[in-house]
Amino acid sequence: MKVLQVTTSSKGGAGIAALRLHNALRSRGISSGFLSTDLTINFNGEVVDDPFFKYKKMPLVKKVIRKLRSLILPSEAQKMQNKIKGNERQFSYEMLSLPFSNFDLHTHPLMKDSSMVNLHMVSVILDYHSFFNQFRKPIVWTLHDLNPFLGLFHYRNDDKNNVKFVPELNSMVKKIKASSIAKIKKGAIIAPSEWVLKEAENSKVFEYLRIRKCIPNAIDFGTLSIQDSEALRKQRGIGIDDFVLLFISDKLDNRRKGFDLLLDALPFLDKMPMTILTVGEGEIKNNNKGLKIVPLGRISTFAEMAACYAMSDVFVMPSREDNLPNVMLESFACGTPVVSFAIGGMTEHIKENFNGCLAEEISGKSLAEAIKKVYVRRDDYDRSIIREYAEENFNFQKQAEAYTLTYRELLK
Repeated sequence: MKVLQVTTSSKGGAGIAALRLHNALRSRGISSGFLSTDLTINFNGEVVDDPFFKYKKMPLVKKVIRKLRSLILPSEAQKMQNKIKGNERQFSYEMLSLPFSNFDLHTHPLMKDSSMVNLHMVSVILDYHSFFNQFRKPIVWTLHDLNPFLGLFHYRNDDKNNVKFVPELNSMVKKIKASSIAKIKKGAIIAPSEWVLKEAENSKVFEYLRIRKCIPNAIDFGTLSIQDSEALRKQRGIGIDDFVLLFISDKLDNRRKGFDLLLDALPFLDKMPMTILTVGEGEIKNNNKGLKIVPLGRISTFAEMAACYAMSDVFVMPSREDNLPNVMLESFACGTPVVSFAIGGMTEHIKENFNGCLAEEISGKSLAEAIKKVYVRRDDYDRSIIREYAEENFNFQKQAEAYTLTYRELLK
């Protein structure tokens, strides 16, 4: 059995989760390959130089012909792109993608050599028409967001806020995806959270697929561990007795990740001595002179991230919408409790007075109440017990066994 993990990038939440799955499978002796635009690993576990996604310069004559053709007889994809450009001033979203690609993914050598493929987040590299019409091997699709069945957008809130500008286009994209996915002869969907699984099932897009499962992501416990919080704080000039909050987002102004909601919570926490650590790109305006904010910028290694979790009393994750974020699992692995809203996969794993606290509603005030609860009982949280929960639920062996069972079911 040769299983190929396919994702747009090895970076970001979906890419990291896909690469961790690849490593988990190989640790159990499963022949797994990995294919993305920035990293290719063959079925022998070797990183290879892969020209498949690299830009190929087009001859001038061919370029002119293509330009003229697009003006006179634009393709379906070009018509859609023009429609989006005509409305882009009205749009406000995190991610948008069309079901088209310039890559014939099914022709990649590793695709041809595989027994089956495990898709992850595949926007830009997957052309729905050509791939599902021509790839006849079993397909497992791990859903990291809602895009495969939503239409143009990747998140429910973006869909609600923007579809009104292009309802016909969004409907057309949904139909293209649904009709293409219906061509899968042997397939399964896997969701890291019950929430995403339920959303996918309610969409009816995958009703043709008999196998539908929830299998949580896994993490590498070797690089994420409980550490000496006092020593790490001294290195950063953070007080040993400070109540330290951690916030993480690729970009601090990402509305879905909710840093604005954390800022809204601060007036309700004005009597609480706090230090806030932020990880991610962006500038922070601190108008509260009594509040210490330590911007750590982008962090590229898991060892550095582990130190951030270890320095913190609580990881605050005020996402408006999320699946099963890797950062929550990583925080648990480092023994740090998590505060979040009662949404997505967080409701399935965060338990009050055990490994964190859920805010009842999506607001700054409600978030503040949840943070206060952790603050009051901060000495009762046992990092080793939180770590044990992570080891029991998000380990490589458990994930690899569940995926391997799914693969074998399909191959039968």
